Amino acid sequence: MRTVLAGLAGSLVPGTGHLIVGYRRVGLAFLVPTIALAALVAAWAASVGSFGVLAAVVAPGALAVLAVANFGVALWRAAAGLDPVRRARPGTWVVVASCLIMGLTVGIPHVIAARSIAAADELLGSLFAPAATDPASTPVQAAVPPVSAGAPPPAPGASAPTTSFDGAALEPSLAPSLAPPPTPSPTPPTTPDAVTSARVDDLGAGTLPPVGAAVPWVPPGAAPWGDDGRFDLLLLGSDAGRDRSSRRTDVMLLVEVDVASGRVAMVGLPRNLTNAPYPPGPARDAVACACQPGLLNEMYVEASVRHPALWPGATPEIKGIGAVRAVVSEITGRPIDAVLVADLVGVIRVVDAMGGIDITVPAPVEDAMYPDPIRGDVHLRIAAGRQHMDGRTALAYARSRHQDSDYGRMDRQQTLLLAIRDAIGPGAILAAPALLAAARGMAWTDLPREALPGLIELFGRASHAPVAQLRIVPPTWSSALTRAEVDRIRAAIAALIPGGPAPAPATAPFPVPTPVPRPTTVPTPSVAPSPSGPPSPVPGGVAVGDYRCRALGPAKRAVAADGFDLRWIAPDPADGAFDDAWVVVRQDPPAGSVVLPGSDLELVVAPPGSVCP
Repeated sequence: MRTVLAGLAGSLVPGTGHLIVGYRRVGLAFLVPTIALAALVAAWAASVGSFGVLAAVVAPGALAVLAVANFGVALWRAAAGLDPVRRARPGTWVVVASCLIMGLTVGIPHVIAARSIAAADELLGSLFAPAATDPASTPVQAAVPPVSAGAPPPAPGASAPTTSFDGAALEPSLAPSLAPPPTPSPTPPTTPDAVTSARVDDLGAGTLPPVGAAVPWVPPGAAPWGDDGRFDLLLLGSDAGRDRSSRRTDVMLLVEVDVASGRVAMVGLPRNLTNAPYPPGPARDAVACACQPGLLNEMYVEASVRHPALWPGATPEIKGIGAVRAVVSEITGRPIDAVLVADLVGVIRVVDAMGGIDITVPAPVEDAMYPDPIRGDVHLRIAAGRQHMDGRTALAYARSRHQDSDYGRMDRQQTLLLAIRDAIGPGAILAAPALLAAARGMAWTDLPREALPGLIELFGRASHAPVAQLRIVPPTWSSALTRAEVDRIRAAIAALIPGGPAPAPATAPFPVPTPVPRPTTVPTPSVAPSPSGPPSPVPGGVAVGDYRCRALGPAKRAVAADGFDLRWIAPDPADGAFDDAWVVVRQDPPAGSVVLPGSDLELVVAPPGSVCP
């Protein structure tokens, strides 16, 4: 037993096992370096703090060094445990018992550590871009010179001379055109039964760009903030999966951190803002109001599907993200330093890997038609009070809006983000392989990996700092933007963290009394109804059904069953949402049009009992 105890003690504190069996010199040879190294590491950790330790660990190349060090420490501990057993010349059962002890005290912890290091390295490699390129050689979106004053916008279908984002002439094939781009391949509709049978892991990350994709703006560097002393991160949460042909940025949150103090400001932008100003460039010049006539959350589809020739970027995904980035910068007056796009399905995986999350729900949440990504439409009920939520419940809490409005959903989204911030400690990234695996592949950012140490230290200062929140919601704010309203938004954002630069006035020439919409990219020719029944679809098209005079709930299900995406429902009142009994009185495209499956439809509803056309 004395020999077994020596092996156990030596594996825990190298050198103590030798002292137990009487080999003092060898014991000191193991013990003194161990104590010295532990003291140095402890002193360094105390001086830099937990976030400083984490920043050093995630620095480029540090995880490889840590993996080697983990292996070396494991060998050192194994030798310190087995050597005193060998020197004591024990019997067979003592050797077997000592080996079992080594497996428990040395093998298992170091295997877990090795898995955590490998998972962390894989996650960081799959999320963060390679080292940033020279900013001087990278085009900047804001550098687009506007078209000369008085110059007419390019005619539909024409290729007008234009300028690229670095001042060089664009290839003719990339010149802006208002002609409809090719319609994307139709996406087969996903039935509720198919969604119900899907696993969360199978939903995927949708249409995220590849890691390190070239971007048409200056990518962040090792210090990803500018000279204004603020780090502005745009968080985009979106749905993209088998039941959607593209990505919708329903969560748009600007997080600003003061580099010196760590103070945080969170600005929530609702998806249903209209007249969002375009940045200088072909897209602004092509529309009379120089703005987005539709909803703000349509910007990704606008740039990636509807009019990709008007927006820069090598891929549709980059065009969409870049367009949202540029328009949010125009609204807020803040230079966007970095973008983080997260697939909302990833919330389920991450929160589940954390073992759930605690959120204080101020009022009950009930949604009779919540679109669960696994089970389809379900009846959601979340009671008021302190709730421990799993991943699907947390996502439902942040996504549901039918019981109130988009603005209530924005409040819940920020609550969820703050709850996750409080729940994840500085050591969680390296201590939980499951958490790292859950997050892999569910997000994209233009931040380089070399920026991570500085960001860790910055968010360490911000981890317990006060958070000023601003939500652009009625009645304080209008959902229809004007130049005066944008100036007011910019001033309110600048006041969230005092001491920053004064906001610049808005420059876009919007809005006109009635914004002039650009031609739709989805062909909707009217088809004369046949005497015997509904209109006959043209080759490659699908006749839109007539959803008028249906209650909202059945109409939504019919739209999905017919293979279309429901873009928005109007009105969207700020004082409380309509219920599923409201009646559809108008639809766009109208009944009898021919569009492709997966296209967007809009429904206009009225209170129950309304007269339908």
